Amino acid sequence: MQLETGKMQAGHKDPLEKRASEVGQVNKYRRRSYDSNFKLKVVNEAERTNNVRAGKKYDVTECNVRRWRSQKVELKNAHSQRRAFRGPQTGRFSEIDRRVCDFVHEKRSEGLPITRAVMQQKALEVATELNIARTEFSASMGWCCRMMRRNGLSLRRRTSLAQRLPADFREKLVTYQRYVINLRKKHEYPLDQMGNADQTPSTGNEKSRVTVMLTCLADGTKLPPYVILKRKTMPKDSMPAGIIVRAQEKGWMESGLVVDWLKVVWARRPGGLRRKRNMLVLDAFRGHLTEEVKKKVKEMNGDLVIIPGGMTSQLQVIGYEFMRNDLRAA
Repeated sequence: MQLETGKMQAGHKDPLEKRASEVGQVNKYRRRSYDSNFKLKVVNEAERTNNVRAGKKYDVTECNVRRWRSQKVELKNAHSQRRAFRGPQTGRFSEIDRRVCDFVHEKRSEGLPITRAVMQQKALEVATELNIARTEFSASMGWCCRMMRRNGLSLRRRTSLAQRLPADFREKLVTYQRYVINLRKKHEYPLDQMGNADQTPSTGNEKSRVTVMLTCLADGTKLPPYVILKRKTMPKDSMPAGIIVRAQEKGWMESGLVVDWLKVVWARRPGGLRRKRNMLVLDAFRGHLTEEVKKKVKEMNGDLVIIPGGMTSQLQVIGYEFMRNDLRAA
């Protein structure tokens, strides 16, 4: 006991004191974050002198200096206020991310609300198409949240009424107007052969959601509404007169239903059976741009005009007041 006491008096530290001293040494530097601009200053100083001197000058550890020097290219290309490079910008299954993200943007452009469950279901469908086993990819809630964060998605749906116009909207507007005016001069369409159609969803209970395709002609004529129910089969109950009803599992207007609408609504407009030259204006929804839709419009002696993306609020002739008032009246 006397020997141990003598050692401690001779300058040997107690183990507990030593550990406390080491902890104090580690905590000497508080955790701080640095932006890219500061890191590049340190890197330049280290290249001019050395890592140790640069660390002392800017009061950072040498290991930080070494790491920042290895990241010099990324730091130069990054925003001057960026402080970290966290995680990959694309997930392990980047193709699934891309296709789900495209799907979300497409459906939201139609005004349809998209939930995480819908994204997960779509991801599993894409995974099946790509032959990715369920054991490798399960479209978990965690994956869905990370995918949304990577692609800047949220559950707050932007409506068409608050749609932000593209930067070059004036140029697109003039180009579109010239194209339509030239078509009309060339073919001299009567007013009852120029029409605009658009689909609008109900945004209430998702299980009972319906999509309605509304159409009007340039002379003010309104064609029968084309209603899509969210179900696999048609209901057995009789439908109200004056509307056309179809069933689709997700309640969405897909390309096949667009072709059906052309047959049962657009083809039956006044003069449709005589195949008069006509102009049909639709928005840039992907289902309007398929080859089968273009082919069907051409067979009907029609000219398909597509409203440029992001310009619907300015160029949709059918108008939101028409939709809102007619749907409320119904």
